[in-house]
Amino acid sequence: MRVVSFSIFKGGTGKTTSAVNTAAALVQKGKSVLLLDLDQQASATRYLALDPDASPNMYEVFMGIKPAALAIRKTRAGIDVLSSNALLAAVEEALEPGDEFKVADLINPLKPDYDFIIIDSPPGKAMLAFNALAAADLILIAASAERMAVDGVADLISHVQGIMWRKFPLSHQELRILFTMYRATTSHSPAIVGNAKKIWRENILNVKIPHSTIFSRSYAEQEPITTLDPKHQGAIAYNVLADWLITYEKATP
Repeated sequence: MRVVSFSIFKGGTGKTTSAVNTAAALVQKGKSVLLLDLDQQASATRYLALDPDASPNMYEVFMGIKPAALAIRKTRAGIDVLSSNALLAAVEEALEPGDEFKVADLINPLKPDYDFIIIDSPPGKAMLAFNALAAADLILIAASAERMAVDGVADLISHVQGIMWRKFPLSHQELRILFTMYRATTSHSPAIVGNAKKIWRENILNVKIPHSTIFSRSYAEQEPITTLDPKHQGAIAYNVLADWLITYEKATP
């Protein structure tokens, strides 16, 4: 099994959209998936038609009110969810240096039950974001191909390689870059990806998530694009990403 964290320190890059739709694509391919929402905005929770204020949720898990195994919520998309809400702000304030592996410790007992655990990491350089990185086997950096994404990617990679790996030498997660909001018909998106390839080469995934208003509709209707419109290029892209993850999981020890 693999723990995959969709991460970026900046918001608005399609991180949550990618976490939810990749999870949905994996489920459609017969994989068992747990999605862990660590963002207090609870966008992934809402995307999957769950009430963030309902119990159980991740706040209760962090506070020791419920074990993670009893806080899992089912969704009509077939994805199991450990949901988020605004109370995670209090969890963030309570976490201290040395708590970087709290999330890893919470989900370790759940690993035998799933093929993949997908983490929707919060933006910013807060403790829960660091926990998402530390818990992952694979970090997928969701980078927008619409704006100057290179700085955001470089910032996260620098943090993981320069800080986390030095502080925790046994936690060498793999890194891959997933470009989102890609416009193939413009020169801007290919230029951004081309510049990134000069720096990170093999770390960049071949699949690119296209820019499309259908993702806003998918979120509004609380249905992953893979079932809302399976033939859409966005759905096809997430299925390609899911296939890559399955191959990656089989190929890595």
